[in-house]
Amino acid sequence: MVNRFYKTLIYNAFSGMCVLCGDASFRQIDLCRDCEADLPWLESHCARCALPLASHEKYSECGRCISKPPAFSQCLSALRYDFPVDRLIAGFKHRGKLSYGSVLAQLWLNTVGGDIDTVPDLLVPVPIHWRRRWQRGFNQATVLANHWSQALDIPVCHALTHPRATPPQQALNAAMRQKNIKQAFAFIPQSPIRGKHVAVIDDVVTTTATANTVAAILARNGARQIDIWCLARTP
Repeated sequence: MVNRFYKTLIYNAFSGMCVLCGDASFRQIDLCRDCEADLPWLESHCARCALPLASHEKYSECGRCISKPPAFSQCLSALRYDFPVDRLIAGFKHRGKLSYGSVLAQLWLNTVGGDIDTVPDLLVPVPIHWRRRWQRGFNQATVLANHWSQALDIPVCHALTHPRATPPQQALNAAMRQKNIKQAFAFIPQSPIRGKHVAVIDDVVTTTATANTVAAILARNGARQIDIWCLARTP
């Protein structure tokens, strides 16, 4: 409570700076209102996997989810992975710009956070291999999970590990992503997910290969419901 009070005082005295245009934001987020309005918001999308859809298909399920339902119940995302969101996420992940991650995480809370039908019991960040974490200094999914955990009062549970080093998913097509991700993750025994509603945390969902793989592992180990929470969804 005290920390929040002093944070408000600081923001009121020293205006935030927009991470996109560099101007003063005059608000408690480092993003001005004009730049926020111009972001590629996720509007019409698949009700299951959040794939962007044409406006007349709003909130229906995409053909892939109808023909082959994913292992998760729903994907909650705020933005499309397009400029300048792609630049912000790249800066967050690869250049250690944690302020970018904070802005994106807060945007998610401001837009999607209020639409959560059932609050999950646990937040499970998608892990990265120890070598990649050592190179970056952090796991971006854990940073997001901690941000949302504090805001929503939901515990973080590190129920998964990434024991096998795999090439980055960004450079691979859908088939290669699926092959690459196979056996990349493992469940940590005694993780308290049995019978729980779990939200898996990741920065971007592209082909749903990672989301499906992780959700299937959690389901096999007793999770009652698995949702995916991410910053952005690719078209």
